[in-house]
Amino acid sequence: MITPAPFADPNASLVVRDLYKSFGSVEVLKGVSLRACEGDVISLLGSSGSGKSTFLRCINLLETPTSGLISVHDEDIIMAKDRHGMSHPADARQVERIRARLAMVFQSFNCGRA
Repeated sequence: MITPAPFADPNASLVVRDLYKSFGSVEVLKGVSLRACEGDVISLLGSSGSGKSTFLRCINLLETPTSGLISVHDEDIIMAKDRHGMSHPADARQVERIRARLAMVFQSFNCGRA
């Protein structure tokens, strides 16, 4: 198990540091960082395919980041490497607990409904 040095920011609800995500040889996220405090409104802007949705999916661990650090409400998400060197969350219960405190709205949500 890899236990990163604590990097949490007590004033921030979400801290993402140096997040990378690759799909095979395609590097989608290249060292993305973010700090958000309670009440912040943040927009992610970029062209189609630039990694916005992948970034959000990594924060919620719907996608597993290749590397990087994520802290939600001052709790670092602990990652581990499997025998093939692939990263994955070390504690499924931690992921469930953190997901219960996060919310995401995907683009085109509720689109076309009256």
